Order: sequence, then C-alpha cells, then structure tokens
Amino acid sequence: MSVSCPGTSRALRKLCAVFFGSLAALSFAQTAEDPLDKTAAQISSVYRSVAGRDLRIFEFAPSGASGNARPAILFVQGGAWSRGRPEQLFRPARLFADKGFVSVVLEYRLVDKTNSPVESFSDVCNALSFLRSNAKKLGLAPSRIALWGISSSGQLVTSAATVGCGSAEGSSGNGGPDALLLVSPVVDAVSDGLFRDLMKGHAAPASLSPAHTLSKSIVPTLITQGDADKTTPIERSRLFCERARGLGSRCDLVTFEGQGHVLDRPTRDNILERQASFLREIWQ
Repeated sequence: MSVSCPGTSRALRKLCAVFFGSLAALSFAQTAEDPLDKTAAQISSVYRSVAGRDLRIFEFAPSGASGNARPAILFVQGGAWSRGRPEQLFRPARLFADKGFVSVVLEYRLVDKTNSPVESFSDVCNALSFLRSNAKKLGLAPSRIALWGISSSGQLVTSAATVGCGSAEGSSGNGGPDALLLVSPVVDAVSDGLFRDLMKGHAAPASLSPAHTLSKSIVPTLITQGDADKTTPIERSRLFCERARGLGSRCDLVTFEGQGHVLDRPTRDNILERQASFLREIWQ
C-alpha cells in the first residue's frame, strides 16, 4: 500500500511516515492471532478495578474430573500494544483446557492517550497475583502458572519474568510467571521503534525490554517463531535464549522454516501441541 504525505517540510514528512508506519504495524500484528472466537468462556471475573474501569479475566475450566490443583496458563493477546481483544485467544485457551490446564484469558489496558505499555505490564502482574490469591477457588497450582504471549504481548509477559512483579510469589520469588510460552515475541523492545514511541514520557524503553532486563536465571521458556520473521527478527530471540541459557535458564527456541511473523493456522496448531508438551515436561 502506498500513501501520500501532505506538506513539503521535513517535519511533516517524518510525522506522516511515523503515523502510517505505526498503522501498518498495528494492522499487521493483529493478524498474527486468530480472529474473534465465539467460544464462550465459562466464567469471567474482575481481577482489578483501576482508573474507573473493571478489568476481567475469562476462565476456561479444564476437562476431566476435578481434584488436585492443575497447572494454569494466563493468555495475553498481542496487537502492537494498542489493539486486540481477549476473544482472539479463546480458541487456544479452550484447547489447553481440554488438555487439562486451567486456562485464563486476560483483559488489560491497551495503549491510548493515557496508557502506555507500563500500564499494560502492571495489569499482567496484577492478574498473576489475582490468580495466585484465588488459586484454591480456581483449582490451580499457584507455583505452576505459565504466561502466554504473542508478538507485542511477548514483551509484556517476558518482562514479568525478567523485571518481576514486585512480590515474593511464584517459583522465582519475584511475582512473575513459573514458565513462559512465547510466539514471535518482542524480546528486544529497545530495537522496536513503535515500542520506543509508545514509551515516550512514561519510562525508559530499556526498563521493560526483556533483553535489557535479563540479568539472572529466569523460568523455563519456550519460544516458537518463523525463521523468516521480519517484524520481530528471530536473531533477537536466538540471542535472548543464548543469554538465558548462559545464566542457567532453560530456553528452547523452535523455528519454522519459511514462516514469517504471521504464522499460518497449521503452524499455530502445531505450536499449541508443542507448548502443552513443554509444560508437561517441566511440570511432570
């Protein structure tokens, strides 16, 4: 798609280019997930009330008989930090519930005139704390909660592991997740121009960039990504995993030949199976 930018000044041309570039990135990243899914969540709960708004989680109970606390997955949708809806992840959440996991999909504050990725990150951490505080009611194991992120939400969930969520909860003792499931993630957020723009006036981009806050061992991590990804280059994921392993972490990188940032449906289904196997392996 070609666009024509009005005006002749360098400032106007730059502003126009940034606007259309960001718009293209938003539209492109949103297609990385399934369209809105009509699968109904069994229960929704308010996990946080902030700035006059109730934020919800959507819960999918695992199949099979109830009993011991189950491992859980908290799904966070992508969409260039500014777009997307929880319903985009209802299908994978239902599939994981059918495999015996407590599946939860998060609603969080998207970037707008007031909010930045800082607020989105805060919501992810609050949701994790809510799940652990209500573990018995939800039937989940509070030290077996994986965070699931794709593209931009990969930055949010991985930062919860590297930066931590400011408490002593979880297997790492920093309030973050107990495992990470990442798809085409933004791990080097400082190299992402859109992220830098969204963080202006809120915080230094490096403060929430997983690659820049990875300073000690983190929880087991699985990254799945196409080797032709130009939006979140796989070289950044490879370097992140190498550094994590050097710090004593388990970080598996599974690549899909010829796949770009937007993965096709068979590949996405393949990834879900790999992710379930990964969690069973580390939590058996």
